[in-house]
Amino acid sequence: MLCVLLLAASSALAAYPARDLVIPIAGRARNAAGRQFLTTVWLTNTDERAAASVTLSFFASGHANPSPRQVHLTLGPGATQMLDPVDASLLGAGSDAMGAIRVESTTNVIAHARIYTTEAAAGTTGMGFAAIPIRHAIGNGESTTLQGIALGSSRYRAFIVETAGAALTIAVTLRDLSGRALAEKRLFIDRFEHLRVDVHDLFPDAGAPSAILTVRGVNGNGRVVVAGAQIAAGSEDPSAFEMSFAPEPRSHIGWPEASVYIAVAAVIIVALLIRRR
Repeated sequence: MLCVLLLAASSALAAYPARDLVIPIAGRARNAAGRQFLTTVWLTNTDERAAASVTLSFFASGHANPSPRQVHLTLGPGATQMLDPVDASLLGAGSDAMGAIRVESTTNVIAHARIYTTEAAAGTTGMGFAAIPIRHAIGNGESTTLQGIALGSSRYRAFIVETAGAALTIAVTLRDLSGRALAEKRLFIDRFEHLRVDVHDLFPDAGAPSAILTVRGVNGNGRVVVAGAQIAAGSEDPSAFEMSFAPEPRSHIGWPEASVYIAVAAVIIVALLIRRR
């Protein structure tokens, strides 16, 4: 339930400009105490010269989403739009609609979601998640790490989103702080599916007070993005944890840097020709 995201403060994460991103948790729900949880999404077009055509797709939790509900909008050059709250046009009808939001754009954009509840005395309380570029998703033979698990003093939920439109089996491994594997479970995630995994439910017998989680693709053509949320017992103090990203290969250089290399090479060639005379 979304009540695991009840928070006493906001949490800020990095913003990553891209044309294809996933917000790992968003939606709307009401807990057993009757408290309503909503989501605000911020979208910013980082291109100051061109407008962005943006498509938002909602991947509902617990099943494949081959034809997700979508919303289309336009952001002017450098413009920002705030959806507060994200409504039924994207989430559909019903009081409980939790999942992930995919953001596809014709220019680079940044996106951020804040899940919050309104308290009459304290105003709004909530937690933020930055959108993660699809290029950081992991597939078969690849892995990522989530920090922040403190099973003795907090709850921890992992959010897993399939992004490639293909199924994937993943190995979720709980490790102590020395890196030793304590327990492992394999999970199947369908195409464009969103999973909410409670770490205590997944590993009820784990004895480590603090741990990390690794997620590894083991079979299939799917690719997943993951994120974590730690909620401290009692205080409900929030901490959001991003997945680790593999270093990106440097595939090209910009023209200014290339011109410097060309100039240096030209000087070297001229010097060699002069020496030969």
